[in-house]
Amino acid sequence: MPTTDHTTIETLLRLAIVPGMGPARTTALLARFGSVERVLGAPAAQIAEVPGFGREFARRVAAAGTGEGLRRARAAVDALDRVGATVVTQADPVYPQSFRTLADPPFVLYALGDVHLMAQPAIGIVGTRAPTDYGRRVASRLAYELARAGYGVASGMAKGIDAVAQTAALDAGGATVGVLGHGVDRIYPQDNERLFHRVRERGLLISELAPGEEPLAGNFPRRNRLIAALSSGVLVVEMGEKSGARHTVEFALELGKEVFAVPGEIGSAASAGTNQLLKEGARLVTSARDILEELHGVGVAPHALAGRAAAADASGPAAAVLMPRTPPADLAPDEARVYGLLAEEARHVDDLAAAAGMPTNLTLAALLGLELRELAESLPGKQFRLR
Repeated sequence: MPTTDHTTIETLLRLAIVPGMGPARTTALLARFGSVERVLGAPAAQIAEVPGFGREFARRVAAAGTGEGLRRARAAVDALDRVGATVVTQADPVYPQSFRTLADPPFVLYALGDVHLMAQPAIGIVGTRAPTDYGRRVASRLAYELARAGYGVASGMAKGIDAVAQTAALDAGGATVGVLGHGVDRIYPQDNERLFHRVRERGLLISELAPGEEPLAGNFPRRNRLIAALSSGVLVVEMGEKSGARHTVEFALELGKEVFAVPGEIGSAASAGTNQLLKEGARLVTSARDILEELHGVGVAPHALAGRAAAADASGPAAAVLMPRTPPADLAPDEARVYGLLAEEARHVDDLAAAAGMPTNLTLAALLGLELRELAESLPGKQFRLR
């Protein structure tokens, strides 16, 4: 769970909220002094000896150790309490492992919502703030399909593709993580106010920026590196030649993540960037299955059904409901495996996954394929049955 002790939080925030204090500077200070407490007790002259620290900035850091620094930290804690936000530190188990591998990991995270969603497999979906109707349709469909397959959607809560994708993930009953380029106590853009509250209630909003921080242009590249780090891969739906989404792509490549792109109309300025990504080697995507196959081999690696009937017989009448049935010949292997376990009586996805010996997210992906073929029907509560 996140850190809840106010004294600990106040100590960390005294350093974290120093104006101009980013992850790189925090890391340098901790490497020099060993702990936050020692940094706060150091005189400005010693702080100025740290490479990259000028006298003026050193004075700011030293001031964090004074009564004024404590007052500012308490004001920040009050601001977080007013909106119900929590603080996640690098010492917390829920702090994402993928963030720890960054050259400049966030010193603290401010969070609204379910912090455990940072551990859920996610696909980053990014793109233009001014999408075409085509871009909106595709972003919505792909995000919906990915959410149904058990993936979260990580994005930046911006207008356009971000908002469309995150809305679709919630509409599918899935989860989304919104990474903000400002403090969690601010809503930006105002057009996304309803989405902001939906994500807060059913997903997660995070920021490495202190409460009250404005959505300044320089904040968004920093935000984009966190989207890339949270994601198993990054999908670009629609992007012009010059777009902030390119930052997310570059961070993803640096982190060894797969980059996916949706092809756009030749000559369309809205798709010039995505079409260029495809030329550069991004994976072409026309459905969620393209992403799932690339990441997990869904529908590629065959799985035998041998022995499942015997296991069902040995387990009694309840297990007999999951006896394999003969699948249509044109199904992908995972789809065939799950289809063989469906019945007219609805079954929870966890039951199907256990019976198939497959991870839940891959089982959901197979069920999505069966739904698209009108061979399966989904019911509330992640229940599925034959159609």
